[in-house]
Amino acid sequence: MFKRITTLLCLALFALAPFRAATAQQGQRLNLIRDAEIESTIRTFTIPIWKAAGLDPNGVEIMLVQDGSLNAFVAGGQRIFINTGLIMRTERPNQLVGVMAHESGHIAGGHLARMQEELRSLSTMQILETILAGGAMAGGVAGGAGAGGSGGGHGGGTGRPMAPGSLMSFLKYTQTQESAADQAAITYLQRTGQSPKGTVEFLRYLQREEKLAINRRDPYLTTHPLTPERISAFEQAAANSPYANTPDTPQFLMLHQRMVAKLYGFVAPDAALQRYAEADRSLPARYARAIALYRKGALGSALLTIDGLLKEYPNDPYFHEVRAQMLYENGRAAESIPSYRRAVQLAPSAAILKIDLARALLDVSNPDNIREAMRNLDLASQQESGNFELWRLMASGYSQLNDQGMTSLARAEMAALRGQRAEAQAHAEAAARQLTAGTPAWQRAQDLKAYINSRPRK
Repeated sequence: MFKRITTLLCLALFALAPFRAATAQQGQRLNLIRDAEIESTIRTFTIPIWKAAGLDPNGVEIMLVQDGSLNAFVAGGQRIFINTGLIMRTERPNQLVGVMAHESGHIAGGHLARMQEELRSLSTMQILETILAGGAMAGGVAGGAGAGGSGGGHGGGTGRPMAPGSLMSFLKYTQTQESAADQAAITYLQRTGQSPKGTVEFLRYLQREEKLAINRRDPYLTTHPLTPERISAFEQAAANSPYANTPDTPQFLMLHQRMVAKLYGFVAPDAALQRYAEADRSLPARYARAIALYRKGALGSALLTIDGLLKEYPNDPYFHEVRAQMLYENGRAAESIPSYRRAVQLAPSAAILKIDLARALLDVSNPDNIREAMRNLDLASQQESGNFELWRLMASGYSQLNDQGMTSLARAEMAALRGQRAEAQAHAEAAARQLTAGTPAWQRAQDLKAYINSRPRK
């Protein structure tokens, strides 16, 4: 959902449906969102790049940041954070692929090796705390305001806090790494038969942004080489590449158009209704309008629009998901369940959809719904073991089933993800007492206790 673009609060997740919004402490904001469709689209674009870089696609995480500024960076091992503002301002897939190739170059080049050992074992939520407190970022391609700033785009924050000293110190060492990541990106584009021209186009856009923002930028947050140098390198690569004029495929173009339309609908509904006029009957335009109308409170019109799309595309899982979200977010959880079920049937590998279905099922609580919810959460946990919302729902479901041992275990997982050592230890010990010795759940409780004891005390 766009609540599925699910937004995560830095220290606690609050469900917004495709979006769940997250706010850090002390006024600093890094709003993460989860969306099955957008994550799938970016992965589809980038998997060939990861393979060319020698990376395991299953080991790389895409983290969507709801921020209107232009930025992408790598933090905590193989996590690529990318701002919604950057995605929305790409005009075609090849431009976004160039950004992702650059960030993949940071991962393949081990540019966070200084801190990877410390960060690798942390949860995403703990990584966010580290970043907001002044932790490691590599590969910022910021244009305008830096990460966490308001930029001038859609959905940004209300202001950019001063960068912590430790972050500034770290960024001083990234200039040569940025150049190396650019060279790696050029290599990956060549190996995958893709053009460097999209990167040239996007860097030119960055160059214009830099000129406009030069008087308000923090020079320490300029974590990429000067834009003219980067453009020159990619222009030379394009001149020498046999794939320079390779066009984006129709499939990639549609995926990109849908992704941008969806982001506009959720992040900037007023702008979406202006950008995608009623006379535009294309799929992306109707998709954007349906979501924007829902976000503006016009549920009836939104449902009519998404139902029109479903009549033409009855097997599109993400149209079913958005319809379910519209209903769920408007207090109609029972009506949302059939649409969520259909979305899960059509996209069985999308664990986030299973979590959304489980949430709706638990809201309409009866024994059959609870059991169905727990089956879906169990399946989702195989892919989303670091998802705080999954364990919150697990704890809720097991509590309704009066299963004290599994409730304690789920709460231990929640506390561990938040980095709350004492609480995690207490729940894990309770689970070990309440569960049958020798069962997989009991063993997991033992493993959690051992993990917590192995972590250094702050």
